[in-house]
Amino acid sequence: MNRIILLGDSITAGVIDGFPSTTFTHKLQAKFPQSEFINRGVPGDNTKNAQTRLQADVFEVNPQVVLIFFGTNDAAATDISLEDYKDNLKKMIDMIGSQKVILVTPGLADETLHLDRLDQKMAAYALATREVAHSYNIPLVDWNKVFLLYKENKDQLLQADGIHYSSEAYDLLVETIAPVLKEKLAGLNSLNLYHIK
Repeated sequence: MNRIILLGDSITAGVIDGFPSTTFTHKLQAKFPQSEFINRGVPGDNTKNAQTRLQADVFEVNPQVVLIFFGTNDAAATDISLEDYKDNLKKMIDMIGSQKVILVTPGLADETLHLDRLDQKMAAYALATREVAHSYNIPLVDWNKVFLLYKENKDQLLQADGIHYSSEAYDLLVETIAPVLKEKLAGLNSLNLYHIK
């Protein structure tokens, strides 16, 4: 069974009405019943802080895949520049191993409630994520691009706080992740069969 770590912030943690929930994890688990999902989303976290918890949250669990999903808090942080964000992603990829990583671009927030997370700024962090994925030749889930397609339905995808996701948003996120993760797992399984022979 493949073990998959979900590494991220409160959005990864599935925060609903202010509290972490199993929403995101359970929806992925239902989509991939033959895999084990371990959620390591920490509310308020960013790429700078996440590096300090890789030993406990990733290495000690020995996963086959690590889904890295940050950017929303990094964009709002005053001590993390866009270049810092890219460097932090690279450091985590180097520590975890590029062969295990899938990157997810950050989504969107309600601009009227979060002036530090305007769509244009989130797009810049999404582009930075794409560039890092390209430089390492690793799989990318372009969630920002998909979220933009549904921008007119933002009220349905975001909770009242304008940043955390509704159940519908998680459905869409899982559907966006699914083909990328499926291809990654297929590659791992074929690799395992090759080694068994």
